Amino acid sequence: MRIGFDVAKVFGPRDGIASYTSSLLEVLATRAEQGGEFSLHLYAGDVETGPRDWDRALGHLPASAIPHPGRHPDQDELDLFHTTSFTDTGFFDGPVLFTVHDLTFLTHPEHHRSVNRAHCLRSTLRAIWRDATLAVDSQATAAEVRRWFHVPPERMRVVYPAASPVFVVLEGGELAGAEQRLTSRFGLNGPFVLTVGTLEPRKNVARLIEAYAGLDPDRRRNTPLVLVGDGGWKPEAVFAGEWPDFVRRLGRVDEADLVALYNAASVVAYPSLVEGFGLPVVEAMACGTPVLTSNASSLAEVAGDAAVCVDPLDVDAIRGGLEALLGDPSLRRRCREAGFRRAAGFSWEKTADQVIGIYRERAAAAPEGTAGG
Repeated sequence: MRIGFDVAKVFGPRDGIASYTSSLLEVLATRAEQGGEFSLHLYAGDVETGPRDWDRALGHLPASAIPHPGRHPDQDELDLFHTTSFTDTGFFDGPVLFTVHDLTFLTHPEHHRSVNRAHCLRSTLRAIWRDATLAVDSQATAAEVRRWFHVPPERMRVVYPAASPVFVVLEGGELAGAEQRLTSRFGLNGPFVLTVGTLEPRKNVARLIEAYAGLDPDRRRNTPLVLVGDGGWKPEAVFAGEWPDFVRRLGRVDEADLVALYNAASVVAYPSLVEGFGLPVVEAMACGTPVLTSNASSLAEVAGDAAVCVDPLDVDAIRGGLEALLGDPSLRRRCREAGFRRAAGFSWEKTADQVIGIYRERAAAAPEGTAGG
């Protein structure tokens, strides 16, 4: 099988879709090299990239698995095209696997630019009209797709993402080194609560800060709230007014710093309003850190019984969840142990197994002459 794979997001900001695309691609490329069942032909759409960009972003992948990288793969050489980035697939007449991470551009349009809403809607509609198979990140997203588009169940597959294998528990000397790294780089030398995600209104940072402001003053002083993430859609609306002194904003950090932050944090707070999956929840659990998250959208589905889930619109509930986790070591231990088990249930190997199964199924069902020449 010759698979066209959309990598446009890999060249942009390191957001959730970029992380998803990179993580899945790494496993698929390894499988392609080892098994020889399929090859990947990479596509970067309208992104302006040169050879150096490709080498910097993707040069670590096995070259034998990716014979024809380029902006527009030759349709006659493909058996299927797979996009994880809401790319408009109108250029391709053959079978398509179209990943839908969420429908927030419809359910929460206030959190998207108008041009992005129009693009995502147009691309999704085209995929549905042309009988694409939809891979969705969660049962919650599947329910939204059925509600908005009436897509039959046989056209959808729930394909859960996972945390990258780099997110692991650090112990002994590794943990001490990570803590020293955080002290030297960010001045963090004690307990803290961590929240990770693009700084945009749907991440609910304003309510998290309001909840934090109601904690005991000694708690706030000794346990700062650490924010990690670039500014996204309407960053000026994330928090109105002067940032409190208990908030530490680190911006974007590299992967090694993020692993260290997850491991050193007392709690990871992720009370997002809506998510298609919620990777920070699983990343934190894989690092052994107790999690507070929302009981909304996919987050309760992903967290299961391994996190404290609260109403993201209720500031008192968020504060109560923080107080419970920060004040109860036995609760933190239970969340840590359950979180390990929960995170282990998600893996990119499992995700790749499902995706390759869809490749086989769609390529086999394609009418002769529609793709692959």
